[in-house]
Amino acid sequence: MKRRYWLPVMAVVTALVLTACLKNDDDVVQCTPNTLAQDQHVIDSFIMDQGISYLSYSSTYGAYIGIANPGHPDSSMAASDSLVAFKQVVSTFRGSELKTLSTDSIYQNNNGSYIRFSDFQSGSYINYLLTNARKGGSIRLIYPSSANSLGFYGCQQQSLTNGTVIPAYSQVILDITLTGVKKP
Repeated sequence: MKRRYWLPVMAVVTALVLTACLKNDDDVVQCTPNTLAQDQHVIDSFIMDQGISYLSYSSTYGAYIGIANPGHPDSSMAASDSLVAFKQVVSTFRGSELKTLSTDSIYQNNNGSYIRFSDFQSGSYINYLLTNARKGGSIRLIYPSSANSLGFYGCQQQSLTNGTVIPAYSQVILDITLTGVKKP
């Protein structure tokens, strides 16, 4: 009697094991990034809610960009040979700070070389800051999640080494302040 049930039971177990191993691609959740139009709708709503009037989308930068603060009116503009120092803060719409980068007070980068205005190519966002703001001035960029230039967004949630969680489809804010301008 035991042998009679053994064969059908083993057949059912084998069938279950084999079908559990087969996966259909349709069963896997796909990651579909936002389109630029979807991101622009979200960013436009954020800009309106925050009462920000100085930002506009630039295809050159692939982001919204604008002068948040033109700087101290009694400060001079950076010349091409000026030594410059600046601070960059990357955050999300929720205010979570993701990363802060700043040059030190003697206008040197990590390898000890001086940072000059002329180091930044025309068309770069630092060049945009240096040509449009004085010391103390700042620009703001908002990158759509569909852009991937900073590597902080997309349709997958990400975790940074400091424990900060970046939600999926996050637009990223980059604030850059010109902290110093000095003649060599």
